[in-house]
Order: sequence, then structure tokens, then C-alpha cells
Amino acid sequence: MMNYKELISNKRSVREFKNKEVKKSDFDSIIEYISNSKRLLPNISIYIKVFSKDDAYSKLNKIAGYNGHMIEAPYYIIILSEAKEGYIENSGYVGEHLTLKARDLGIDSCWVTFENSCLIKERLGIVSNKDITAILALGYGDVGTSKSSKNSSERLSVDKIVYLDEWGNSTSLEVLEERGLLDAFSFATMAPSTLNRQPWRFIVDGGKVVLVVRKDEFASTYEGKIDVGISMLYFGVIIDTTMFDLKWNIGKIDKDYKIPADYEIVGYCNI
Repeated sequence: MMNYKELISNKRSVREFKNKEVKKSDFDSIIEYISNSKRLLPNISIYIKVFSKDDAYSKLNKIAGYNGHMIEAPYYIIILSEAKEGYIENSGYVGEHLTLKARDLGIDSCWVTFENSCLIKERLGIVSNKDITAILALGYGDVGTSKSSKNSSERLSVDKIVYLDEWGNSTSLEVLEERGLLDAFSFATMAPSTLNRQPWRFIVDGGKVVLVVRKDEFASTYEGKIDVGISMLYFGVIIDTTMFDLKWNIGKIDKDYKIPADYEIVGYCNI
């Protein structure tokens, strides 16, 4: 079993890659692992394709990457998904899980932003009725160009993102530790997010954890939903490996938690 705590703690996002091949056996291991791994929504069908730089970079340049600045990498993994409720969150969960498996094999990665699934499929010659929901650059990062996905001096601490019973009611680390939740929330704070917004907050409501996300102008609906899936993964894999098999539910709860208008409930789980 992978050591998720170590992998998350040492996770790094890479913008520049060495011109070095990744072994086919490593790609096979990654895809096999993800195919057999837990998903956020197992009823949603996904498909994973691998492209080399020669087959993808020039075709994606200017139509993918932040503001059209495509990341140049030896390989790209494309996730295609059928479009159902929660499918983008599911792809965030699966895609980030994939990057953790890659990291376990010593392979670096970076999420590549994009806007037009149909255009990407056309450029890459993909014939499918599924939507492209993720593009991940993979390879070996250049020394000195990669950076950790977390920065403890910039990230909000657990006591700033977790509330007890309702919004604004801060809880202590001791209470979370007594409930066996401190580790899971600590690693949830390390989840990468668009522009490092840290848009998520959690409300512990008895035997339920409610995930609340900020609505803002800095991320598209797509990016925000990917971030939700990643935060659910980081919290969930720690619970899965230390306590029990956790299941997240996508959707709202009909209860007044006194949440501000610029935040919304996006999911919940029972603990």
C-alpha cells in the first residue's frame, strides 16, 4: 500500500521537465492502479489515454495551459469521462490519485488547464462520446524548477478551516485528535487548489463532515469542481488508511449551518 502521508507531504508541482522517457511499465502500473482504485463516484465511466510530447505538445499549444501557455512535458495523460452529476469532481479525485501513484514511482506531474474539450479531442484525434475532464503532464522534473505543492507559511492551518457544528465556531486540535480526525484535516490543508486559493472549509456536525467551498471569480466552474475532488481525496485517503472506508456524497444538505453567501455546501461524508 502506498504511504499517502509521505506522498502528500512531499508532493510537488512541476512546470519544467527533463527530456527523459518514462518506462512503459511505469505507465502500465499507474493505469492499472487507477483502474482498480477507489473512485469518488464509481458509477461514472472514465477512460485514460497516454500521449507522448511528439503526439500532443504542438497540437495543444495555445489551446491548453494557463492563458494558453502549454506546459512542455515528455508525456500527457488525458482523462475522459461520461458526463454525469459530479463527473468533474470525480475526475479531480481520480486525477490527483493518479499523480500520487506517479509520485510513488518517482514521476513528477502537473495539472494542465484547458477550456474546450471538443477542440482538444479534435486536435488529438480522439473519437469518443466522453468529455475530456483532465490533462496531466508527466515526466521527471528539472532540478531547481519544481516546487512543493504546499507551503506551510502560506497555507491556512487546520483550526482556520475546520468548524464545529456551524460556520465560525472554531474547534480545537485536541477535539479533532480525540475524534481521530486531526491527521485527515491536516493533510486536507495540503490539497492543491487553483491559484492556491484554499477555497474549502469543513464543518464537523456530529457524525458528519460537511465540505463547504468559496464561490469566487478566480476559478471557473470546472477548476472549482476539480479542486473539490482533490480536497475530498486528501481527506478521504487518510481516513481510509487509518480508520475505515470513507464515502463522500456530492450535493447539499438541508440544514442551516449559517454559511456566508459567498460559500456553498458541495458534499458531505459520515464519520
